[in-house]
Amino acid sequence: MKRSNRLVILVGVLLAVLAFVGIVVLLGQPKNPETVKKQTVDVLVAKQDIAIGDSVTPALVEVKAVDPNSVLGTRFSDPSQLTGAPALFPIGKGSQVSKEAVGGGAGTGTCISCQLKPGEKAIAVPVSPVTGADFLIQAGDHIDLIVGAKIRVVQPAADSTDPNNPRWEPVAGLEDAPTVKTLLQNKRVLYVSATKIRPITDPTATPVPGAAAPATTPIESVIIIFAGSDADGEVVKFAIGEEGTAGPLTAVLRAVGDDVIEDTTGITFKILVEKFGIPIPDIIQVEIGLTP
Repeated sequence: MKRSNRLVILVGVLLAVLAFVGIVVLLGQPKNPETVKKQTVDVLVAKQDIAIGDSVTPALVEVKAVDPNSVLGTRFSDPSQLTGAPALFPIGKGSQVSKEAVGGGAGTGTCISCQLKPGEKAIAVPVSPVTGADFLIQAGDHIDLIVGAKIRVVQPAADSTDPNNPRWEPVAGLEDAPTVKTLLQNKRVLYVSATKIRPITDPTATPVPGAAAPATTPIESVIIIFAGSDADGEVVKFAIGEEGTAGPLTAVLRAVGDDVIEDTTGITFKILVEKFGIPIPDIIQVEIGLTP
């Protein structure tokens, strides 16, 4: 190989090395912050203080772009996603309004104590599909609680010898007389362990083609936690008994904004007959003679 050819090859290799070093140096230099657009996501923040129970509507929030690492909870991205559901805990002016704040989160990390006002306690009640409004109750709702029980009616036995300490026996036909009474009214729901209410979804999310719907398991029982007093807790404990199974207490859903306390008398069969006019069937005894 001629000497001139070798020189050309050497110069070419040297230029390639210099070009590689130049590329590495350029890539290693810090980028101009003014020319790099920082990645952000949209969240909703409160334009004013929002108290517990206030209806959270689009008029109360505004959109703000924040760093993805600054998102608190499960974010809303557009005011149209708000349905007017009540705030579960206080939201200060300028604070992010998350799905957890209005009961639309995934259900994890729910702060029960954050939702309690001074003096309130969190009380749990087990319910079934019938006693729990078919599991359509959700956090932020207000409920009444009605108890149903059976009372054994007794009377002094006819053969009792001591009038001061008689022997008691059930009254025929009234061994287990049913009775019903509203115990608690207008109690704010803090948490529900399961619900048939669909979670809030992001309308801007892109649907996945061919994606199967998530499998669902039939709900058999649910725990409702509501805000009340220690006295309310005593009533609930007495009503559900030691086992704590669903059934004795029925949760009745109230209208939004309804805070009227109704004076109820309770219901027994006697009240049904006297006040509501339920007729008592005539008892006819027929003797049938047999022909010998």
